[in-house]
Amino acid sequence: MDLGTLHKNIVYKNQGTPYSLTRTITKNGQPDILFHWHTDVELIYVHEGTAQFHIDYDYFNSEAGDIILIRPNALHSIHPIENRRHYMDAINFHLDLMGYSAMDQASIDYLQPLYNGQLDFVHVIKPNQPAYTDIRQCLLDAMKIGYYRTKYFEFQLKAQLNQLFYLLFENGYVISKEQTLEGYRKEEKIRTIIDYISAHYQEELTIDQLAKICGYSDTHFMNFFKKHLGVSCIEYVIQFRLRKAAELLQHSTLPVLEIATQSGFNNLSNFNRQFKKYYQLTPSQYRKK
Repeated sequence: MDLGTLHKNIVYKNQGTPYSLTRTITKNGQPDILFHWHTDVELIYVHEGTAQFHIDYDYFNSEAGDIILIRPNALHSIHPIENRRHYMDAINFHLDLMGYSAMDQASIDYLQPLYNGQLDFVHVIKPNQPAYTDIRQCLLDAMKIGYYRTKYFEFQLKAQLNQLFYLLFENGYVISKEQTLEGYRKEEKIRTIIDYISAHYQEELTIDQLAKICGYSDTHFMNFFKKHLGVSCIEYVIQFRLRKAAELLQHSTLPVLEIATQSGFNNLSNFNRQFKKYYQLTPSQYRKK
């Protein structure tokens, strides 16, 4: 499949067919794709390079040719590896696209348990694993259909995704997920904190404030955050704000000072220093590239 013209992400969620296509190229020196979660399934094909993936409590390094599967509501992040470029395409879609809301047997037995976390994907499929060739072709064809959007493509896309899910279930890439009540509560705390930071990143955020949301002491909260998200809470907030700033630099004409303020930085020199640390460019240079 040639999606060489996919220079920007495509979202069609407000046009009656809930899916999006994204192309992501990361390299060392850029902020992580930070821990986040969404109600969509995310299916990824790695074209080139390696990066560290963190999906729920599973860590692994991707390789070219990997197919990566992320269930709805899974916490996940991507961390660039030193001196390595990572290039991937992804399709995200809500299970409604496959009939999740219908009360038929397929939804009850397979889609609803996957959405609710009773079932989970095997997170990565390697080229030497069963049915890899068929699954890869099916995934790339689904992306191609979603990209070109020819007449009646909706039927093709649904059919392709249903075939893909058949292959995943048939070949053992969907498994039962056992989770304790304690594990569930920890995941909920992480989601709550991520959502809070996302909603309030423009404001002053303190460890004490975030710790109280979890009902933890400051020290316990900092240890909890670092253990489960792989970075300190302060580092996470900085990287989150920098990504918001990078988006504004690319897609607006706002002055750098205003972008810094809107992204949660109250000191321009600190913003410039942090931005250059992660992007290897000043904000003005980044805007011009």
